[in-house]
Amino acid sequence: MKKVMILIAGFVIVLSSCSSKKNIAKADDYSIFMNAAAITEQVKKLNQELEFWQLRLQADTSSFVNMAEVASYQLRLFKTTGNISSLKAGDSLLKRSSAKLNNTNPELLYSLSQNSVTQHQFVQSAAYISAAEKAKGDLYTIRLLEFDTYMELGKFGEAHKSLESLQDKESFDYIIRKAKWEDHKGNLDNAIVLMEKAFEKVKDKNKNLYTWTLSNLSDMYGHAGRVEEAYNGYINVLKKEPSNLYCLKGIAWIAYAHDNNTKEAKRILEYILSQTDMPDLKLMLAEIAAMEDNPQEKKKLIAEFVSTVTKPGYGDMYNKYLINIYTEETNEYDKALAIAEKELTNRFTPETCDWMAWVHYKMGQVKKAEELATGFVKGKTFEPDAVLHTAYIYAANGQTKEAKQLLEECLESSFELGPLAVKDIKEKLATL
Repeated sequence: MKKVMILIAGFVIVLSSCSSKKNIAKADDYSIFMNAAAITEQVKKLNQELEFWQLRLQADTSSFVNMAEVASYQLRLFKTTGNISSLKAGDSLLKRSSAKLNNTNPELLYSLSQNSVTQHQFVQSAAYISAAEKAKGDLYTIRLLEFDTYMELGKFGEAHKSLESLQDKESFDYIIRKAKWEDHKGNLDNAIVLMEKAFEKVKDKNKNLYTWTLSNLSDMYGHAGRVEEAYNGYINVLKKEPSNLYCLKGIAWIAYAHDNNTKEAKRILEYILSQTDMPDLKLMLAEIAAMEDNPQEKKKLIAEFVSTVTKPGYGDMYNKYLINIYTEETNEYDKALAIAEKELTNRFTPETCDWMAWVHYKMGQVKKAEELATGFVKGKTFEPDAVLHTAYIYAANGQTKEAKQLLEECLESSFELGPLAVKDIKEKLATL
């Protein structure tokens, strides 16, 4: 199981568009899963295992095996509770354990690469993968992890080369990454077919892979406007894994962005926040507050988010959101520019170029923004946020026809963008 978790690391797909107008989320379907006992019992079991291995480590502080086991349970706690201190503690122990073996144990290096991706330390992730190859680690695993990391670094040619070097094109690990590649290229229908194929391979064999694959497939359904299928997928995951808060989050977004049921969306989000630390949920609640015309609540929630994620433990994990807040909410352009510059240095991708272009646009440097958007963003990413930013940048530069076309494309992604963005898009189109 540990190897499986490594192989799927870094593979994340985001919710997107919507078309149907009927309400989809029904409280009777999922309220049964909003049960604090499920999370409490899971955390209790993890803490019991953690305590066992901590006692063994105290008895033999030189044992890299004990260190690795303590690290493993700390990282599982992070996945369950969202407590950043568990992630940092686990990562620190893995580093100590690996150092005791002179960084020659490939399995530890794989885990360190995975944790680096989680913390958005992508250059470091690549370094661990290189070390694993020098340590004569399994080349199949290394190529998979290379793909995950190269995609994050914007090294798309290298990522594709690593993926296509794999001999078994029917393996689960290959198919899920091929789906990510197709999604990256804008071929969403192909990506869904591949993810459905991956799901068929594991749905009757492995609970953890069942829930992981179906939750990601449900995200993709949402992206394609197949929101009811997304919802049904989330419900089926919860039936298998009642403590899956990620799927409850997906349902909360459906209640808000599709059903316009802000009350129910808030109820779900507040339950999740009572069980785990997910700072980005504060931003979803802030958007709902704006939708409900409650600016003070919105401001409070944004401030709480910033206060949390700017603490040292979070590092660069929420830089995208901070750039948006500093440009959209607080007008702290110097802070936004510094973060955008750091991101571009760490990984030159269409997304990070979009963030930089947006900062320049908000600062009134529309020509510089247009150069970045045209050269490095347009046609190179299909993320709705990036397309929307490019549309506004083009409009500011007098490229009205192109701006209109992009804004109309954004309306097809209304589910991901949310009601507030859709309202702004329609108002902008009326002025062009």
